[in-house]
Amino acid sequence: MSSIRRRLACVECTRRKIRCDKVVPCRNCTRRGITCSRARGTDDEVERLQARVQELEAALKETTHLQPQIQQQQLQSRSRSEILRNGSNTPVSETAETPEREMADAATILEFLAWGRRKNPDYHEVLARRDGVEHESPGDVTAEGGSVDRNPEIASSLAYLQLLLPDRDLLYQLVSYHCECVLWYHGSFHSHRLQDELDNFIRFANGQIAHPRVDLQWVALLFAVLTGALACAPRMTAQAWGFPEWEQTTLAQRWFKAVSTCLHHADFTAIHSPYAVQAIATLTMSAHLLGFSNSLSVLLAAATRIAQGLGLHRLGSEKETMPTPAMIDREIGRRAWCQLCIQDWFSIPFSESYLIPRGCVSTARPRNCRDDDMRKLSDDEPTLTSYSRFFYQVASIMPSLQDSMTASNTLYTRYEQVLEHDRRLRSLATQGLPLYLRNIPVEDHPEWPRYVPWARRSLAISSSHKIIMIHRKFLELSFTNPVFARTRRTCVAAARTIIKEQKEAIHDGGPVLWIHQAFSVAASIILCLDLFHRTNADPETTYHRQLVNDGLEILSHSESNMIARRGVHLLEALLARERDRGSPRQLPSPEQETDRNLDLVGVIRSFYEKGRWQRGRTASRDGSQGWPPVERGGSDRTGQAPTPAGATSPSLEGLAMSYGLECAESLEDILVLAANYAA
Repeated sequence: MSSIRRRLACVECTRRKIRCDKVVPCRNCTRRGITCSRARGTDDEVERLQARVQELEAALKETTHLQPQIQQQQLQSRSRSEILRNGSNTPVSETAETPEREMADAATILEFLAWGRRKNPDYHEVLARRDGVEHESPGDVTAEGGSVDRNPEIASSLAYLQLLLPDRDLLYQLVSYHCECVLWYHGSFHSHRLQDELDNFIRFANGQIAHPRVDLQWVALLFAVLTGALACAPRMTAQAWGFPEWEQTTLAQRWFKAVSTCLHHADFTAIHSPYAVQAIATLTMSAHLLGFSNSLSVLLAAATRIAQGLGLHRLGSEKETMPTPAMIDREIGRRAWCQLCIQDWFSIPFSESYLIPRGCVSTARPRNCRDDDMRKLSDDEPTLTSYSRFFYQVASIMPSLQDSMTASNTLYTRYEQVLEHDRRLRSLATQGLPLYLRNIPVEDHPEWPRYVPWARRSLAISSSHKIIMIHRKFLELSFTNPVFARTRRTCVAAARTIIKEQKEAIHDGGPVLWIHQAFSVAASIILCLDLFHRTNADPETTYHRQLVNDGLEILSHSESNMIARRGVHLLEALLARERDRGSPRQLPSPEQETDRNLDLVGVIRSFYEKGRWQRGRTASRDGSQGWPPVERGGSDRTGQAPTPAGATSPSLEGLAMSYGLECAESLEDILVLAANYAA
């Protein structure tokens, strides 16, 4: 894969502004009886290509001399299966399908050919060119005899995207920071490959996005990497790069949207490319921080379908040891697919569904290797893929839990499944833990990369949150039914761990990961809910209230973070309700007990009332996000006045309609634990 697209149209067809079929010689030149030639690149490029051709010719001669008969036999044995798979006799990469499997899939193969789809992704470009829907660069001709004029919409967009790119030195700084300090968390692309492609972008296209040989889907990946670097960079680091605080947030949000712009103009839903999958998988590092959670969920679903169309879910394990370009391509595909699986399966507790089946668990994980030599290493060795490999196993527990809970018919058997998957996660986090993630001195291993301490802290925070996710369905019952007391103890202990680790994370100099703020809000919600079911005389009350205040203090220093901003308002509303409970009562009456319990509708109303002033002070940074607009005079946009104090609380659904609450962005992620109380 390369960020530079070759111009395949011949010189004469380009001059005449007609479509070229891009074969040598082309049909137009053959019909006219004229010479068909291709435009030459720069002198440096020609020299590089000539040297590469000589290399390949020498290798071909050597291979032909050593194994002519073996090659002939391989070609003959492969030709029939390749035609069946792809409807073409062009050689493609081998697959694991047997002839019996091919014949069994014959109907699907042939039907897909009629649709313009294919089982083997190697034939995507062939079918696209045959149907005339291939992605043309903005300056290419669009039809036989058509005009070469550039689409004004695309031209305007590319000019805008060019303005968003930083200068060359800063561009390299941001990419390097992402590769060194952020990539270990998601592992969605190959660092050396990306940096080589960036060199080509600067060298051959002079950093110009509108250059006809630049792939816009690769540019989308570049903007995704820049977004993750800037959004995750600590304030001191961003300041050292020259970004004031307001520009750090604003520019990161513009870069996020630039990814969608590039993908749109590249027609990524029809022209499938691994670059699009990598770009969207990389956006998981910044979307929640910037307030684009809803947008990300849709992009992830699209990326999953594109990845399946490219066959990334069928790559299997890698047996090759030499880092050939084809092997690296397959490895990049496994990395991106691994991240898509993790994101899909970890969203199950919120959506109660998943797109990717669990059958991929045994084959989708990338190898544990360093990007320089691609040599396979032990799982105990930290690499840019090792953290994702481990969390892939953690994530695979979630669809198993979902299926087991769905198949259970009683509350008792469902809770048994919760406890079983709790044990599985704890076993994985203890016995299955790689050496570099265990509690051993980092100083004893000076060869380990700098992100090992950050990975350990992220593991503690994420694992604690996953324990809460497993027990989430029984959290409400655990506060009132002693049968489920274990869930309450487990979730409260996990919440304590998250807050403690977050307090340490602000001093370790690592990147600002979205899980730090998001899971701190979730942990504080758990502790607040626990406070509502304790008396003020309880010794745990003071401690938990202090932990919530500590989390609130940390979040208040991240005003540019959308999760932190909303989390502050939410926790302030919860603490205000908790303080208003009145004097401690050891044995409350039923009426008093009702007063002490959480009024979720009231909390949400307070949450939005608290955020109203922000709507008037600044416009929402995303059209679908921000606080709901409320007209002057105390009325909402529907013309209805808020429910007065003391009146009967409306249902959560009624409140949402009255206040125009349409689950703004990451509100669902933040409130999901508490929202069950409305059921």
